[in-house]
Amino acid sequence: MKRIGLLISFFLVSLQINAQELWGAANSNYAGAMGNELNPAAVVGTPFKWELNFLSIEGSMMNNYLYLQRHSQAFKNGMKGEGIGEDRIKDRFTTSDKAAFQKVNVMLPSFMVSNSKWGFGFHVSTKQALSVTNVPYTLAKFLKEGFYYTPLQKLEFSGENMSIAGMNWNEAGITAGLSLVNRPEAFLTAGMTMNYLYGMNAFYMDVDKMDYNVQSDTMWHVAISDLQYGYAVPVGGASPLQKKGSGFSTSVGVQYYRNRNEVAYDPCQKESGTKKYDYKIGFSIVDIGKVKFNRMADTYKFDNISTDWYGIDTVGISGISNFDSLINSQFLGSIDGGYSRSSFDLWLPAAASLQFDYAFSPNFYLNFSAIQRLPVGEHALKRGNQLSITPRFEMKRFEIAMPYSFYDYFRHRIGLSIRYGILTVGTDMIGPYTGASDAYGLDFYIGIRWQHFESCQRKQDKAAKGKKADCYTDF
Repeated sequence: MKRIGLLISFFLVSLQINAQELWGAANSNYAGAMGNELNPAAVVGTPFKWELNFLSIEGSMMNNYLYLQRHSQAFKNGMKGEGIGEDRIKDRFTTSDKAAFQKVNVMLPSFMVSNSKWGFGFHVSTKQALSVTNVPYTLAKFLKEGFYYTPLQKLEFSGENMSIAGMNWNEAGITAGLSLVNRPEAFLTAGMTMNYLYGMNAFYMDVDKMDYNVQSDTMWHVAISDLQYGYAVPVGGASPLQKKGSGFSTSVGVQYYRNRNEVAYDPCQKESGTKKYDYKIGFSIVDIGKVKFNRMADTYKFDNISTDWYGIDTVGISGISNFDSLINSQFLGSIDGGYSRSSFDLWLPAAASLQFDYAFSPNFYLNFSAIQRLPVGEHALKRGNQLSITPRFEMKRFEIAMPYSFYDYFRHRIGLSIRYGILTVGTDMIGPYTGASDAYGLDFYIGIRWQHFESCQRKQDKAAKGKKADCYTDF
């Protein structure tokens, strides 16, 4: 059977390169712009005075169905221009629903300034995200093996609340924060990010309930109670970068520090053995917003439809218009019978997050964080739920962290992040790079940032009064 392209695009993506949270870098005291997306309250009270982010890139994908077997030497073969044998690509055929998440975020030059009273920053990014949830495991198996997979033929199956959504957009935003309480024993900050969203392309499909069976290699019986899909894509030679919609989003957060020591944030202090704080707790709600697509956009809606789809094993999709005519003709006997309207809203992958950071010493920390997707809007991108525990060694010029994360309550992962000077590189899942474990996805992040620390002026003696001390640090 030829793949039903848009329905299983997430499987193909997972083999070619979901939302990561940069656990190795985002909770650092030196995270800067790389941490503001997790909690905008982090813009207040940083050790540095200001930061210029030249470029930050993160890419991530994860699924719980297809995987590349360990010791497949994917990167070694790739460097040689060699492929990977299909026998190395396996499927996790369990009775759980299947899901995938993919994300790319390129943060262009951005800036933030911070002190113990307030913080402010602005950023410009281009983003792309894809999510697929609640795909029945039997449907996933048919899509991988073909409808000639006889062990599942002539059996009745069903699925509910299947969702597919993808979008790429540009984002321009500002982040601002204030300290609400500033006492030696208690330091409380709050922050908010407001973004303008420039939507370029999008697709969604939501299936309320589907019953199906495969009678033979060439016939699929399917009954759907409610199916909706929509898209905004370039037509008539239009550019894929052209604006097809716009919207707004926001993130809000708070952070509480216990026994925050302002002296430990002074770059002019020599090693004093004092911790920056005993612990800090943060809570945030992120990516609440949507893009309204109303240019080159179409939506379709089907209620209580069914069909005996003969020749399903030869179906191929060559484009979105072909997909439209195929689905409409098969279920309604008309190439546009399910047409609904020429606009739709697509919500961002909203989530709530909790962060706890404990300082064992001035340099050693242990962080626990969790992120849980939130149900928003009728049609929405979704992100993977995650739990993480991250030990890290942190200094002004150097940092190393090894995050453990439990991705979407399915996959245990170990990562590595290193910051040296202006460069941060890392991954929340190092296994695919070593080949030591089965690879259900891949992720990475890199940031090039200049952090400027406050200059020092000390009175050495009356003769040296006004002379800068030799403790100025600018990276």
